[in-house]
Amino acid sequence: RAALGLPSSRLLAADGYSPREEPPGRTLGFRPRALEEVVMFGGAYKGKRVLLTGQTGFKGAWLAHWLLSLGAEVRGFALAPQADQPLHDWLEIGRRCRSEFADVRDREVLRSAVRAFQPDFVLHLAAQPLVRLSYQIPVETIETNVMGTAHLLDAVRAEAPGAAVVVVTSDKCYENRERPEGYREEEPMGGHDPYSASKGMTELLV
Repeated sequence: RAALGLPSSRLLAADGYSPREEPPGRTLGFRPRALEEVVMFGGAYKGKRVLLTGQTGFKGAWLAHWLLSLGAEVRGFALAPQADQPLHDWLEIGRRCRSEFADVRDREVLRSAVRAFQPDFVLHLAAQPLVRLSYQIPVETIETNVMGTAHLLDAVRAEAPGAAVVVVTSDKCYENRERPEGYREEEPMGGHDPYSASKGMTELLV
């Protein structure tokens, strides 16, 4: 209900509150919070070994943080963090889990990492993620997104066949029909740029 027509500034001030929040005075630290007290997914990740590729990127860093909060033992595999992707450092992922900074295009190094860690789960996010950049480096985009995924799946097949694998791609994998509605999983793969084509190929590969 409306508060008798009083503007928010006068209403808040009457109760001793400023109408604006003060900016935070310091960086928030890590400490137990609600997420760690909730048994999510029936505790499926607690104590499990999770190989996470692409943990230095934006989504990968958040996923690493989330998995660690759920009690998983996380091992990262990705290129070294870039200056324009600081979340990995802000969340202190490098301190909280072991990471191997390497390229998914390196088949032997990736296979060695899978063999050594023996993961229960594999979450594959490592990719060349930019459409515009894919025009400049089309071959590298295909090698990373398609062959990098093939290398990982082959490594898991040979070295950790019991692991559950989730491969993250993109809605760009579908043929672009220039419509406002979303796409459904049964729609045809497509892509008129190297990035989108690579994601379509990755979906077909998986």
